[in-house]
Amino acid sequence: MRSGSTEFNVVGEVIAAPVGPAQRRAKLHSWRRRLPDISLCLTAFVTFAWLRNIPITHDVVWQFWVARQLSNGAVLYRDIWEVNPPLWFWSALPIHHAAAWLHVPPLRLLIAIIVGAGAFSALLMGHLSGDRSTLGRLVTMLLAFWLTVVMPLYDFGQREQLALICALPYAALISRRSTDSAVPLTLALLVGALGAYGFALKHYFIVVPLLLECWLIFRMRKQWRAIRPETLTLIAAALAYGVATLTFAPAFITNAVPMARTAYHGFESSWDMMFVRPWIVIWAFVAAFFLTFGGAFGRKAHPFVSTLLLVALGFGIAYLVQRKGWMYHSIPVTGAAALALSLRLTMPDMRRAIPMTVGLFMLSLPILLPIKVGPYFNFFREQVDPLLSTLPKGSPIFMATGDPMWGWPTVEDHGLVWASRLPSYWMIPAIAHAEVIGPNPAPLRALGRQIQDQAAIEIRCASPAAIMFERRGNYVFQPRAFDVQGFFLRRTEVRSYIERNYRELPPTRMLYMYRRITPPSAPPKGTNCPAFTRPLS
Repeated sequence: MRSGSTEFNVVGEVIAAPVGPAQRRAKLHSWRRRLPDISLCLTAFVTFAWLRNIPITHDVVWQFWVARQLSNGAVLYRDIWEVNPPLWFWSALPIHHAAAWLHVPPLRLLIAIIVGAGAFSALLMGHLSGDRSTLGRLVTMLLAFWLTVVMPLYDFGQREQLALICALPYAALISRRSTDSAVPLTLALLVGALGAYGFALKHYFIVVPLLLECWLIFRMRKQWRAIRPETLTLIAAALAYGVATLTFAPAFITNAVPMARTAYHGFESSWDMMFVRPWIVIWAFVAAFFLTFGGAFGRKAHPFVSTLLLVALGFGIAYLVQRKGWMYHSIPVTGAAALALSLRLTMPDMRRAIPMTVGLFMLSLPILLPIKVGPYFNFFREQVDPLLSTLPKGSPIFMATGDPMWGWPTVEDHGLVWASRLPSYWMIPAIAHAEVIGPNPAPLRALGRQIQDQAAIEIRCASPAAIMFERRGNYVFQPRAFDVQGFFLRRTEVRSYIERNYRELPPTRMLYMYRRITPPSAPPKGTNCPAFTRPLS
């Protein structure tokens, strides 16, 4: 018997009604709409399986060394001398504790988190971008995932990679606001929170949300509203971060900032070195494409293309202001510009042979960049591995070098104890330039004496199994005539302690090396020794 569209058998049991063509089409359409999300999740799982054991860059290894010290009671900017703001180190603490609870290495857990964050960012961006085409959303999301997770393979985990991951959904949200489309409150708050974290990783990054907001004002004119969930989230997060810094890391303001103002310019590169870089070619190609074929800004431009280009411009300004020319500083510029180019190629007026061919060729450069560069490789290891491999695990090691790549991640890989409050004596290039070329201002001379004093304390406290001094500088700002070893041996305590307890080994092309020949000794009473902890197991 039949009641409406429901069938019953003779005993009154319900028989499933046959699925009609309309229902089948609805189910098929639903699966098609979910295809980009499902494909992105599968891609993320495959990517993690591929990347789970990649080597991690020295800066990130140091970040988690700091997190380990903080979890054992060390105080940032007092026991550990850093020039970077505290957020990056604070954000490593929950990962460090979670890894301990899960009994996994923290850097392996970090890889999983970044892969997941990249997929989540691409998912948010895809749903906010306004692309109604399933295929278009799929391609955009997968490309965004590639550019945020795989493209920065060499510098995996650096702040610029994290900033790009957080900036893309924010750019998509601003483009959505420009069309006066409704955005769910929860989604806006979530995207605002991601942006707040990414933009706060370096103070230079503040230019990105400022550019986006100025563009939104110009685009919407009288319809623009300053009070929105994402702007309130940015402001609240900035205030909370400022209060937390003053409360829990006041020495960042009193110690780290003056130190950075005095000597961090020693890492600066010449303008030639800033611009003679492969990523500059990619940026120039993308800029030339938009100047030739248009579609960057204006009412006829896709708003998401415009916001992505503004993200690239903002991070490009940060690249110039930092004036280091390092590859990881270029990551967010390259990623945002490449994604803007890919979206431009999907526009109807690009369906012509010349712009499509030229655009795809340009887009292939950032996509293939990680294949060319490969994962992180520390080319200094061949100089230090022969000595470090002979030291028992848990032995202290002291390196007086200007470049952190001498010690990191090699010291952790060998299970040794780092006997210094600093990742490297990054002040050396500026001090060398001042002493050899000049001028040599009083604050820089005072900083030089301070690190000589600190080196004497660290050596006496740790009784290192080996000591190394940089023989040749690695930075343009550091004159080759400057003698790093001589600079530290000016201190009588350092020179006499080494003469009594160490044997000099044959120097390498870039290092002077000493091996301890006497048993470790206790430091003099009253010495303010840093609390060194055991290395990672």
